Amino acid sequence: MSKKVLIINGATREGGNTDTLLSKLSDGMESSGLQVIEVRLRDLNISDCIGCCQCLKEKSCHFEDDMTNLRKSLIATDVIVFASPIYWCEVTGLMKTFVDRLYFFHHQVNRDMISGKKALILTTLGEKEASYESEVLVEFYRRFLGSLGIEIIDMLFFADLMEKDAIKSRPGYLDRAYTAGKRLSTISD
Repeated sequence: MSKKVLIINGATREGGNTDTLLSKLSDGMESSGLQVIEVRLRDLNISDCIGCCQCLKEKSCHFEDDMTNLRKSLIATDVIVFASPIYWCEVTGLMKTFVDRLYFFHHQVNRDMISGKKALILTTLGEKEASYESEVLVEFYRRFLGSLGIEIIDMLFFADLMEKDAIKSRPGYLDRAYTAGKRLSTISD
């Protein structure tokens, strides 16, 4: 049975650099026999977490929105790809809202549903220096994924992509995304 990969695309811009890189990443994964499903957060209705902590007390979420079905997809997958551009030193608001709603899995009973999964991080950014600009983001992913028991298997950063079609002048980035996708089938065990 092939492994399942769920891509969570937090890019707000349709057809932008993140979308293009995810397409290549998916091509690489599919060429290796992985089952790939992409979810574009911009197409969903996910309410902001209101901090009611119902998920900790009652093992359910206060909201019935698109996150309800998305949680089922998260439970059924082996690898989760978190993809977002950096907006002002952080993921997009769409991705942050999604991450906040993952608090549902912090409940001791719910945690077992997601703990042990693997994660790949794909980040685009307009700045030229990825290592410095992504320091806060790296720590963000390590902390929240670690608290859920999800292992980060790779982090891909693609710098100097401010304009919508900047990726077109970076064929090396497209090759790197494809190769990372292809390699995922061997490192996701």
